[in-house]
Amino acid sequence: MIRQNLIAILTLLPFLVTTDAGEVKKYEPTGTLPYLSVEGSLKTFQLPEGYRLEPVVTEPEIAEPVVCAFDGNGRLYVVEMRTYMQDADATGEQEPKSRVSLHEDTDGDGKMDKHTIFADNLLLPRMVLPLDDRVLIGETNTLDIFSYRDTDGDGVADEKEIWYEGGKRGGNMEHQPSGLIWSMDNWIYTTYNAYRLRHNPEGLAHKEKTAANGGQWGLCQDDHGKPWFVNAGGERGPLNFQQPIVYGAFNVGDQFPPDYREVYPLVGIP
Repeated sequence: MIRQNLIAILTLLPFLVTTDAGEVKKYEPTGTLPYLSVEGSLKTFQLPEGYRLEPVVTEPEIAEPVVCAFDGNGRLYVVEMRTYMQDADATGEQEPKSRVSLHEDTDGDGKMDKHTIFADNLLLPRMVLPLDDRVLIGETNTLDIFSYRDTDGDGVADEKEIWYEGGKRGGNMEHQPSGLIWSMDNWIYTTYNAYRLRHNPEGLAHKEKTAANGGQWGLCQDDHGKPWFVNAGGERGPLNFQQPIVYGAFNVGDQFPPDYREVYPLVGIP
């Protein structure tokens, strides 16, 4: 009985508040909080002197973007996770209703004015990489990567082929591969996967094993072409960056200053 009463009290705690007089009141939700417009959001950025920030493409042309990539002609591919956490229960999250949209600046004013849905009905796409006349796209719950091609120039992919066949992958969707960075060594890297891929114009991609890179969200390359993997889930920052991951995972004890992992708050903390 004591255990049941304790569970009941703990269940109610998130919905109760106490006033200064000690009176307990039930919490009543106030509805959806307002969000900033594009113009309002721009005013909140703090930029160095001489810099300015301009929107290139905004809603309603895109919704819930997570990653983007430019092709060689300056066209912008935007990955939109349109079903990710629409409510606290993730209702409909696993429905293939997300997409990759394509945006182009046709008059040279720096703003995208032509918009198409390049690939639609995707399951939480998470990676995009333009190649020659094809675009690689990776989705959630699979290691497969497909190439998409627009053969008639209307901005919509009408050809889809398997580029790398890796099979199904489950687990927490926030702990699945990302990246798809084409490095200067002509290999393509992703987080999590202990291998790298090379584009093969005549068939499926070539695969070569590497050390485990330790990356989660966050992958780029430096001016020397070395991939930098970031573990954001554990708030650990970059990992295995002392040498290219193909030569092995290598870290040293003093590669970060003592205060490297201290939180830098957005607001003052007493």
